[in-house]
Amino acid sequence: MTLTLLHTADVHLGTRFVSLGQAAEQRGKDFLETFSKIVQIALEKKVDALLIAGDLFDSPHPTPTVFGRVKAEFEKCIEAHIPLVLIPGTHDNIMASDNIYRHPFFENTHLFKDPILKEPKMLLIRQTPLYLYGMAYHPDISRADISGAYLKNLKRREAPGIHVGLLHGSLAGSPDWKIYAKDFPFQLEDLAALHLDYCALGHYHNRAVFHHEGKIIASYPGTPEGKRFKESGSRYIHLLEFDEKNTLTLTPLAVNTKTLIEKEVDLFTLPPDISLTKELISMGGDHILARITLKGVVEDVLDIEKLHADLAPYFSYLEINDETSLLESQWLERLEKENTIRGFFVRKMKEKIELLRTPEEQEVYRTAFKEILSEFQKRAHDF
Repeated sequence: MTLTLLHTADVHLGTRFVSLGQAAEQRGKDFLETFSKIVQIALEKKVDALLIAGDLFDSPHPTPTVFGRVKAEFEKCIEAHIPLVLIPGTHDNIMASDNIYRHPFFENTHLFKDPILKEPKMLLIRQTPLYLYGMAYHPDISRADISGAYLKNLKRREAPGIHVGLLHGSLAGSPDWKIYAKDFPFQLEDLAALHLDYCALGHYHNRAVFHHEGKIIASYPGTPEGKRFKESGSRYIHLLEFDEKNTLTLTPLAVNTKTLIEKEVDLFTLPPDISLTKELISMGGDHILARITLKGVVEDVLDIEKLHADLAPYFSYLEINDETSLLESQWLERLEKENTIRGFFVRKMKEKIELLRTPEEQEVYRTAFKEILSEFQKRAHDF
């Protein structure tokens, strides 16, 4: 027989997107919509279990609205006899005495609410034993587990069947993040030594699949909906299919409701027959949250406020960062020769910037330079 599991992690329901301003409320709804999609896929695929490897919630105390939505979606799985398997993560941890996982509803799930595993849970699925291993994240255990003693509790027991672990922590050696002791660091060799058929990982927000001796042994599906702009593009959950020989096939399924994008646009290389506004509109869509950085030498101060106002209707959310340079422009050379207050200001600012020692100081002055020149331009248009 085959056995099918669905693996997600780091859903972060209830995140407060303060930096998104007016788009924050809708972004929270996007996350709930994506979670509903995950449950719908579980129902349509008729999976044998839904695995959530930590941080289902963004805090141990989600709002009643968020919890109510989760409860309603989970009840669909319970009615369809799809087991729900969860571990608390770093954000929705068990440290608070009134954490959400103490709610009576979670008695209907297979929740690993202890930081130290004693024995795996066994589910009998169409006569095939599925052994589940998991541990709730707790920073004290993470810091104390220098030798991997607690991690070894997840080691495969001697019993026929499929053996799957859930772990919320940091695979050491990743170039994308700094590893802290509180993040439960482990090595790939540590996972291989568990001899599990698969380990469902959570905590790292971008997708990664790990192999050992030619076999998939673990993966991070990443966030199913991008939480920050470092989580751009399509976002996934993992469909796991074990055949009669316990051979695993992993299929990523895109589920995100909206898409984050980060783009750099060099205005110096922009074709002359294409306007900046037209170029940026082509990147948009009502499902796009964009952070666009403008670079290159320009011959005039950009009116970023007006540009944003013109473009915002074409995006779900839009940030524009102006990193263009005026110092090398012919326009600034002309201003520098003016016998005016503006010309005097340009000359003095260029001298000041050249004397600054650090790139950080130079960037502060360059930004101020552009803002003040922009004010000069606006006042010139007023007269």
